[in-house]
Amino acid sequence: MRLLFAGRSSEILNKSYTFDTAYMSEIVADNSSELSTVQTVLESTLDVPPTTLQDRQVVQHVCNMIGTRGVRLSAAAMSAVLLSRPELLDSSVSVGIDGSMYQFYPNFEQDLYKVSRLFLGDDFVDNRLKLHLAKDGSGVGAAIVAMTVEHDRAAKQ
Repeated sequence: MRLLFAGRSSEILNKSYTFDTAYMSEIVADNSSELSTVQTVLESTLDVPPTTLQDRQVVQHVCNMIGTRGVRLSAAAMSAVLLSRPELLDSSVSVGIDGSMYQFYPNFEQDLYKVSRLFLGDDFVDNRLKLHLAKDGSGVGAAIVAMTVEHDRAAKQ
């Protein structure tokens, strides 16, 4: 049985939360025959001992699988929110998305539209759904939720 990196690793790679999404974006985008960017990320950035092409291919494949999972989870969450409010599906909807995966991961936005079609239908996604990068989305989202709650509270009085 062959082990990844011949069973060796690095202190950096073994530390929790050090494999940043930026590395995934770089690794997935590498189309070179020897996967030289993957090699640089692993060996120079993460201090992994010398890697083989097979090691780099496995790492790229795993990063692709994680990215695909991220797209599917994002599409499912967004679609669940939209489907819980069916009145929104009759009009145009803009969704602000924050995060480095959406901003930098290769084809994330296009794949998010593609997977969303499974939940929301081609017509809605193609004609009424607009996805946008929302910088500092969590802070803005919290402000919008607070404003909406206050508006609903005032409307009930």
